[in-house]
Amino acid sequence: MKKLFSAPTTVNLELTELCNVKCRHCYNFWRDESIGHETIKNDKIDDLIAKLSVAGVFHVILTGGEPFANYPLLLGAIKSISKHKMSMSVNSNLMIVTKEKLSELRSLGLDHILTSLPSPDPKLNDFIMNQKGSLDKIISGIKMAREADIRVSVNMVITRQTKDQVFDAGKLVSDLDCQKLFVTRSVPPTYSDASQDDNYSLTEFEQKKCLDDAIRVKNEFNIAIGTLVSYPLCFLEDLEKYSDFVGRGCPAQAGHRMSINANGNVHACVHEEESYGNLMFQSVEEIYTTRMRKWHNRSFHYKGCEGCRYIDICESGCSMTSLAINGAHETKDPLFKGFHVFKKHYNVNNKEKLKNIINDETRFMVPQRIRFRKENGFYLINARWGNTITIDTEIAEELIKFQTTQNKIRLTSNSKLSLDVLADLFFKDIIESDNLDNSKKESIQGLGFNFDSLEITA
Repeated sequence: MKKLFSAPTTVNLELTELCNVKCRHCYNFWRDESIGHETIKNDKIDDLIAKLSVAGVFHVILTGGEPFANYPLLLGAIKSISKHKMSMSVNSNLMIVTKEKLSELRSLGLDHILTSLPSPDPKLNDFIMNQKGSLDKIISGIKMAREADIRVSVNMVITRQTKDQVFDAGKLVSDLDCQKLFVTRSVPPTYSDASQDDNYSLTEFEQKKCLDDAIRVKNEFNIAIGTLVSYPLCFLEDLEKYSDFVGRGCPAQAGHRMSINANGNVHACVHEEESYGNLMFQSVEEIYTTRMRKWHNRSFHYKGCEGCRYIDICESGCSMTSLAINGAHETKDPLFKGFHVFKKHYNVNNKEKLKNIINDETRFMVPQRIRFRKENGFYLINARWGNTITIDTEIAEELIKFQTTQNKIRLTSNSKLSLDVLADLFFKDIIESDNLDNSKKESIQGLGFNFDSLEITA
């Protein structure tokens, strides 16, 4: 039975609709009507963030528009998030940042920015962003962010125009010391017309080639890769080869995500136009557990996915793509192939390797950064940033005890923390060890990957 949450774990909070560019693939449904006129009032931002804190949200992503287009508001939001002890990140094109502003935000706890790089080709980048010199401005912004000791990840939306540029983009972001390249499938905006649709529709071969190029980037430049829009796992077929694209799923359908516009209107997905309430006048829980619940209770799953072992990870692919192409959320993702096509299944981690090196002498600890949220019949545990998983109540409460007492965990016959559980928790960055190399463990950092839904057994 699928676990339903009381509130999201991560929230996209749009500070302002104002933006310094007008990207052709932008997901903001109002973008084609105007540059946007809504901005959260400075005296309202703390109230909104307080509501997120009361609901138990772990991580807030500050977005726009362009957040740096209203720096006083961005500064106030980050101060408020820090006060409420939530983690944060910012989505920015980095084109109008300054060294002074980045340094100030870093001192307040901002340690990650997700930026966009539509194309490594200057002319095409200018065309997509509708601004001359855009690529040089992005590169300059990335350099300033890295100088301020802020991690930078780069998102590249794949269209027919950019499908052959993944490797060149990967080399560029690697040279700029970025930590991750997201190779994100395009979702047709709700305002796109038939003449534009071809730019968003790639063949299966073209989609796979983009992922293959991303894997080459990872292998040659040693940077992490991923996607911000899920692929149906049956499309990937070989889940060992494409393991970097497995864990994403649909964060909205998984229950982790809520998106809030600058006017307070609430959506499940950033690509979505439908609103389920307004946070200016309602609580997070009221909106999340009522009208938005259809996103969480499998209502949007495609019937052809019934019986698939990966359904609660994959969530039938991208619901908003299905809506844009077919007119309904619960219809078939265009890349769906069926669960009979899998060639290699996903290995959650190198459990056997970990089990061979974990012994009675191994000691683990629960870091103070680990955050817990009690739900109905289970717990949510946040490792860091937006990385949250579900876990059984007995295991969670034992971890809380170890975190509170700061005692070390070891294998004991009367503990719920078995060898298998310890291996999974170590993999997911929930526990650390003085005996093992924490820095080199495999991880799906930043993603809410539920390893319990894969029926882990000893």
